[in-house]
Amino acid sequence: MFFVNNIYGGRQPYRVQEIQKDRQEDKGGSQQRFQGDDESKVHEKFLKATEKFYKKKSVATAREIMNKQLVTLSDELSVEEAWEQIKHHDIKHYPIIGAEGKLLGLLSEGEILRHLQVDKGKKLNEMANAETLCADPETELAEILDVFSNEKIEAVPIVDKKAKVIGILTQSDLIQTMIKITNLKLN
Repeated sequence: MFFVNNIYGGRQPYRVQEIQKDRQEDKGGSQQRFQGDDESKVHEKFLKATEKFYKKKSVATAREIMNKQLVTLSDELSVEEAWEQIKHHDIKHYPIIGAEGKLLGLLSEGEILRHLQVDKGKKLNEMANAETLCADPETELAEILDVFSNEKIEAVPIVDKKAKVIGILTQSDLIQTMIKITNLKLN
């Protein structure tokens, strides 16, 4: 069976029967649909148009799969204060937010615990990385998977144009998304 391959390795049926029907109609003396183009160019244009249409209709974005229920921490908290706030949560990554509500960094529960043993009075703004890998809400799933794989990261904050955190994506979110996509294709 012929198919149009999409960026996720899925297959969209290529409708050979309809193309054959169109060819039979054209043999009856009707005008050609693509004047001046040979058949290979027509086929190439069709595949490109189908791919663009399919991408627009089926691409998952960060906005659709991100976790919107997140716990943020103020950059002015000490490690001890931060631990008191997070110890009852079942969350592993925490965006660190500045006074203006903008993202300053991302800390894991493990990083906070390590600093709790060594630097109890240290502020979170001293611990947060100067650079944090982020994604915008329209980042496509394929790009997200690529970055998670290549950069070996566990979580990425999703930020809007004003650098405010609107969600977070973790490895477990991506696994759940892939399970949902697979189940939809199997049914």
